[in-house]
Amino acid sequence: MQFRLMLISLGCLTFIGCTAKVEMKSPPSLTYLNSNTSKKQITKSSINREKKVKNHTLEVSNQSLKNQNLSPNSTYQLLPKSDNNEGNKTNHIAQRISTGTINPGELGSYMTLTPTGQTNMLNNPLYELRLYANGRLINRFLTVTGRSHTQNRNRHQSGTEAPLPDGRYTVSRYAIPGSIAEAGDRFLPMQPLFKTGRTDLGFHVDPSFEKNNGEDGTSGCIGLISRQDLSQVLSFVRTHRPKFIDIKIQYLKRG
Repeated sequence: MQFRLMLISLGCLTFIGCTAKVEMKSPPSLTYLNSNTSKKQITKSSINREKKVKNHTLEVSNQSLKNQNLSPNSTYQLLPKSDNNEGNKTNHIAQRISTGTINPGELGSYMTLTPTGQTNMLNNPLYELRLYANGRLINRFLTVTGRSHTQNRNRHQSGTEAPLPDGRYTVSRYAIPGSIAEAGDRFLPMQPLFKTGRTDLGFHVDPSFEKNNGEDGTSGCIGLISRQDLSQVLSFVRTHRPKFIDIKIQYLKRG
């Protein structure tokens, strides 16, 4: 009897021991589940960090565009690496200037004409001519184009005496003798890089600047207000050979 009781007791202890071993195996399973959960959390954190980085990059990109006065949907026309058409090169470069997508060192020499928002004593609008050498502004001059009463006329129609039309022009390297008194004795021709009905456009001095003789201004050319100013412009053209002049003056409307 005692022997049977001992066997039963040993069996119970063995069962309890086995149960204990099974229960001891449970924590690793819980640990695995916790580890799995941790991996998921880490993955979500990584995704969130990626999203933050992408959002930050987008914000920086948009801010860069804002700094250049561009919108995120703006398009850029870049200068081709090789282009044998000099006219196309000039247009591409000028477009990159207007969008702020070009470094000054790439530009070489060029000229611009923009409104000042001011008029001379005879109510003729004044425009600023800027000269750039290797992308750096080196001089500026006040000019006139058209007359006070011709500012709103058709700028692409010959004979209107309106200011010259907006766009890009190539500039001759050398001046030629003036053909009429109101163009002075020196005339520097320009050639538009777009279609227009205007011809014989260029630079010259305005001998009648602020003179009440009905001739103040020009018939469409860019008129310098003194012979000295014209001489400096001609010297710049001979020395630096500007690639183009970019003219943006038409948005200035007058009643």
